[in-house]
Amino acid sequence: MNPYYNYQTEARGLTSPEDVVKLCDSMSTVWIRLTTEWLPENKNSAIYEVGCGPGAFLLFLKRLGYTNVCGSDLSQNQINLAVANGLNVKIADSISELESFAPETFDCLVGIDFIEHISKDDVMKFLKHASRVLRKNGTLILRMPNGDSPFVGRNLFNDITHQWAYTTVAIQALLIVSGFNKVSFADESQASVNCCRCVKIPLMKIAQCIFKFLTRMATREQIQYLSPSIFVFAQK
Repeated sequence: MNPYYNYQTEARGLTSPEDVVKLCDSMSTVWIRLTTEWLPENKNSAIYEVGCGPGAFLLFLKRLGYTNVCGSDLSQNQINLAVANGLNVKIADSISELESFAPETFDCLVGIDFIEHISKDDVMKFLKHASRVLRKNGTLILRMPNGDSPFVGRNLFNDITHQWAYTTVAIQALLIVSGFNKVSFADESQASVNCCRCVKIPLMKIAQCIFKFLTRMATREQIQYLSPSIFVFAQK
């Protein structure tokens, strides 16, 4: 898959450290709206990102003032970009790395667009070790294709290495079984609106309500989260 991954990085415009900075710039507002409530208050908290890619989210954390952040990824090209931006990362299998850490090592774990790339067995292994290495009240932050959404295919099938999508019911069950107590979800739709929010957000809410109502009338399905991808927050 290395040639494919290399092309994907190029196709997404991530060929230099400056490109990663631009990606962080473009996503920071969305991440602030969705994740800051779940990030540790203490800026010295230990945070680890699995499948960190070129490090855009780790760079975002550093900008927020977090001083103890690190991560790993299997792609050497992506790790090179992260290192070039001064991030503490290494090339490694992130699940194997979690297995090597002592219990209660981290305050927060992050997996942005990660679990859709691994098998169901590996997802179970990952969540088990995530729970083990998190301290009490520690948080796991995930972003993944939203199996609840009728638009999930836009994200699930845009990468040939994506293996599966999970509904909110399925991922919540997996997290509870793995030792997490509190699970919450966040739709990306409203958070991704950056301009004219005072107009667009009310219109979006109305449109979503109408869509959900019509879907319910047509299929009896009650869909709460419509965005093609969804954030998941699990607390130990």
